[in-house]
Amino acid sequence: MPLDKTPPQVVFLPLGTPEEGVSLQGWLYESLRRAILSGRLPAGSKLPSTRSMAEYYGLARGTVQAAYQQLLSEGYLQARTGSGTRVSEVLPDPTLNAGYVRRKVVAEVQEKRTAPDTPWLKRLAEIEPIFSRRTLPTGVRPFFPHRGDINAFPIDLWRKLHTQQLRSSRLTMLLDADPAGLPELREAIAGYLAIARGVQVSPERILVLGSVQQGLDICLRLLAPGDSQVWMEDPGYPGARQLMDISGVTRVDVPVDRSGIKVDEGRRLAPGARLAYVTPSRQAPLGGELSPARRLALLKWAAEQGSYIFEDDYDSEYRFIAKPIPALRSMPGAEHSVIMAGTFSKLLFPSIRLAYLVLPEHLVESFTRASALMSRHANSLAQAVLADFIHEGHFDRHVRRMRKIYAARADAFAEAAHKHWQGLIEVPEIRAGMDIACHLQVENEQEAFARLQVAGIDALPLASYCVEARPPGLVMGFAPYEERAIEDAARAVAHTLRG
Repeated sequence: MPLDKTPPQVVFLPLGTPEEGVSLQGWLYESLRRAILSGRLPAGSKLPSTRSMAEYYGLARGTVQAAYQQLLSEGYLQARTGSGTRVSEVLPDPTLNAGYVRRKVVAEVQEKRTAPDTPWLKRLAEIEPIFSRRTLPTGVRPFFPHRGDINAFPIDLWRKLHTQQLRSSRLTMLLDADPAGLPELREAIAGYLAIARGVQVSPERILVLGSVQQGLDICLRLLAPGDSQVWMEDPGYPGARQLMDISGVTRVDVPVDRSGIKVDEGRRLAPGARLAYVTPSRQAPLGGELSPARRLALLKWAAEQGSYIFEDDYDSEYRFIAKPIPALRSMPGAEHSVIMAGTFSKLLFPSIRLAYLVLPEHLVESFTRASALMSRHANSLAQAVLADFIHEGHFDRHVRRMRKIYAARADAFAEAAHKHWQGLIEVPEIRAGMDIACHLQVENEQEAFARLQVAGIDALPLASYCVEARPPGLVMGFAPYEERAIEDAARAVAHTLRG
């Protein structure tokens, strides 16, 4: 049946009242536009004259003329001599026009629309990403782990270096940059690694990225295609586990003890795994170091299988009882199989979003191409400022200063725990890092976690790091909190758990 195109008579629609802060012209324009798109003003409908419209709604004629003119210029209205102003037969956007003519059918289709049935979307629906808005803490409440003290960062110095990079003579810094990273920063990182981590590497083997997570993503895509097996520490860093889960690889959870990942168990469970994710310098979250024997065993396995090791060296600089342990990548033969990842988000501040990979020579080109395709390059302005920060010695001074501050806070945390948490929470010796995995001696872990949150105390249940069940525990941070705040929060923890 053909559509009835007989234009209806001129009508005045009820348009409601303007919202606060919206101009009368804007209100009239948007009200008429919505009436057209919803079909309340069908195609060919004749609108009242500007004078009649102004009188009816109590508006200035100029306001109505301006609203009409905007709708005319956008194609919603047509004005012809002798026939007045009418709603256009064809709306400016074909998709909007289809909805205009068949709005009921389109609405029904939209109601039935669901997300595409893809493997990635299915897997994403099953997890709550560790970096989502719902999982990040609001504010700085004791004792949330995995973060440092941004208040101690030399922000005035950083601002000065930033201003220097924005001089008119350096505006090329605002253009696209080398996808591998600024040469000056890669050179600075290479020099730092040689001194602090025992890693001798040329700048050409360093790839600058936005995060360690991005580096692991590239590794999984390039080195563990399809359903390849990948070793994952258990307990281990949730962000790495979640990335493996959505990538489609077959995650193999390898148990961890005080000496790090159990390499023999990994060999038994998945001898042909393509990749192993490890935190050898300070196991996340338990805090132990991978023993020399297991380091050698891990490297031997990788060499025999032609597999790779992803070394997440996330906060090894903060070691309190001795010098930092050399990186796994510093061992003989490791340069062929170890991909070392480091981040400045832990050492400086989270929003800097700069990290790096130290790559085997034969992977540099492919990883750089992948990074360029996925994100083009990391923020070049931040890279330039960081390069100056390292070259001028500020980075080394900052890390040494923060190591002392965090050591003092670790002592304060241990002392407060001994004073207030007897029979509640056992705190192991704190040898490094910004947080510690504590043994919960009372109550159900999830119940204790929930009660502490209500009391204004943030921590993470040890279970959130684990696949296999372990004794109850809490991962608690101390680095961002001054000694007095630690004492007060420790007292609040005791009061909450004792009920």
